This record gives sequence, structure tokens and C-alpha cells, in this order.
Amino acid sequence: MRSLLLSLSLAVATVTAGSAFAQPPAASPAASTASVSPAAAEAAKVVDGFMSALVNGQFDTARQLMTPEAVVMSNGQVLGLRDVYIDGAARGDSTALRSVQRELVRRDVRGSNDVAWILSEKRLRPMAATANGPSETVIETMVLARTASGWKITHIHWSGRHG
Repeated sequence: MRSLLLSLSLAVATVTAGSAFAQPPAASPAASTASVSPAAAEAAKVVDGFMSALVNGQFDTARQLMTPEAVVMSNGQVLGLRDVYIDGAARGDSTALRSVQRELVRRDVRGSNDVAWILSEKRLRPMAATANGPSETVIETMVLARTASGWKITHIHWSGRHG
């Protein structure tokens, strides 16, 4: 049950090629209209790249976009640090993400020169062939830090609800 809820929650929170999530935040009418600093915009690109890599099963790419000590949480449960997540739950999440339609409802991007956070609200619906399931709304928060090798994700938190 946890696996299914996590997969559905994560699926809402993803960015995939050709989907509404593949658009940069500024292209979405749901994105925050507040001025986004260049640093925060760069961090948002990392989030989009991470989600695209996760959906496409590019786990080494996703791993490189996170700090080794990055913590991943979902629905009140700690899934682990970067390597534990990428080598474990990320595999099932990737599979689940390819089986749902995703819609970006809202995105806020904030940051300074060294720290940024990206808050996204996303809706997930089963694909037409499996349209029996309920829709899920997921709130995704990612915190990033600027490192010597660029922006890296330091924290991910997904939480979901039906409807």
C-alpha cells in the first residue's frame, strides 16, 4: 500500500519529456508570477532535470543532481539518503511515473545565490487505459544548495492526497 501511494504521489510530482512538467516554470500559467532570481531559475532547471532523469530511469544522472547527504521523504516517511533512495525506492517510482498523466498546477521558485527552494503542486491521473483509479494531488518541495559543481538537491519532500 505504501509503495502504491508513494508511487502515485511521486508520479504527480514528476517532470517528463512531452508532459506539462517538461515545460520550464515560466512557461506554465500556474507558475508564480513573482520575480524569479537568475540563481533560483538555475536551481529550478536542476529540479526539472532530476525529475526527467528519474522518470526516464536515468538513475546515475538523478544521483549526480543530488548531494550525497540529500534526504528524501514522502508522506511522513524518510526514504533515505541519496544513494539509499536511488538504489531502492527510485526504481519503483520511475516505473510508476511512466504510467500516469501529470499536470503542473502551481510552482513557486525562490532562492538566493547559495540556497533555493522549489515548491510544486501537481496533479496525477491514471493513463486512459487504466483510468479506474483516483486522481492524486502531490506537493513537492525541493531544497537546493549551490556547490562547487553547481546546484545540487539537498532535500526532497513529497506529500499526496486524493482529489
